[in-house]
Amino acid sequence: MFPIDRWSNITRQGIEFAARLSTEVIALHVELGENSELLLDDWRAYVEEPFSHRRQEGPKLQLLPSPYRFIIIPIIQFILDLSRKNPDRNIIVVIPSSLENKWYEYFLHNQRGRLLEWLLLVQGNERIFTVSAPWYVGKERSSRCRRSKHDRC
Repeated sequence: MFPIDRWSNITRQGIEFAARLSTEVIALHVELGENSELLLDDWRAYVEEPFSHRRQEGPKLQLLPSPYRFIIIPIIQFILDLSRKNPDRNIIVVIPSSLENKWYEYFLHNQRGRLLEWLLLVQGNERIFTVSAPWYVGKERSSRCRRSKHDRC
């Protein structure tokens, strides 16, 4: 499982990571109406085509309707339903997150991921696992830190 809102570097990295964990990957997108068509086009170009060229079955994209614009609730419901339908299987939910340059930016971002993780721990069962897939936003920061040991990082 991998929740996504649009195609981005975080999405790409999360899909690659999830594909290393399992051959059966389902990406979840909650349909709010804004990005669904763009996401479907990007999904075909960046996921389906590369996997089909390698003659592999790629990750599947599952669109979850949300008429009231809830995001977390449809994801939780889908995961719990999948767990009930497959009582003999473990489910790993890969939760994307971005790691920012400044420590205080952590509190501004990633709150949906933390809420999703917490709700899965509370409402889930012993067969549902969560894994964080961090994306390091400040790559230029780490290269600068390697250049000079006197730079503040």
